[in-house]
Amino acid sequence: MLISSNKIKHSLLTLTAVLISTISPWNSANSATFGQKEVEQSNFIAVAMPLNVDRYQLLILEQISNQEACWIEHDNRPTQVEPLLLNFDFTGICGRSTDTNGYSIRKSGEDLGLQYNIDIVKERDELLLLATPVPNPDATPMLIGRTNGITDGFVKINLEPGWRFTKRTYKDKTLGHIYLTNDN
Repeated sequence: MLISSNKIKHSLLTLTAVLISTISPWNSANSATFGQKEVEQSNFIAVAMPLNVDRYQLLILEQISNQEACWIEHDNRPTQVEPLLLNFDFTGICGRSTDTNGYSIRKSGEDLGLQYNIDIVKERDELLLLATPVPNPDATPMLIGRTNGITDGFVKINLEPGWRFTKRTYKDKTLGHIYLTNDN
């Protein structure tokens, strides 16, 4: 039995419409469910963590208490970061977010964690922190931060103007999830 290409196209269009209609309400409910709380910016740092040659992962560190320093910044250009939390039991002292379970994008009051991938991309002589739309990876990404150079090891990502750290809230409770937030 042969199926016509028109029937296949119609089936694919129907499936796409169903998927979009089931995802969209969840995203609206998600952004309505979660809020954000302002935080002391100096207690957070975005770091490009080297994985291998020319591959980096975003690492966000948080200084929770002053019992021990969680990192040191070495004022070079770019700023090298020494993650001190690797040298002691940092439970209750430092926070560490290494993937989208621990951080996401929040823009204009909307949680965009499911709609954007967060990547570090090498461009010329620096690393860029970018948010790329998931449904259309060819779309223009949002520039969140940059390292102002490349060096061996961990390097600080300086957030672009308008971007800051906030914490996710649920009802009146502050959660551990960190937002890279922009109100524009």
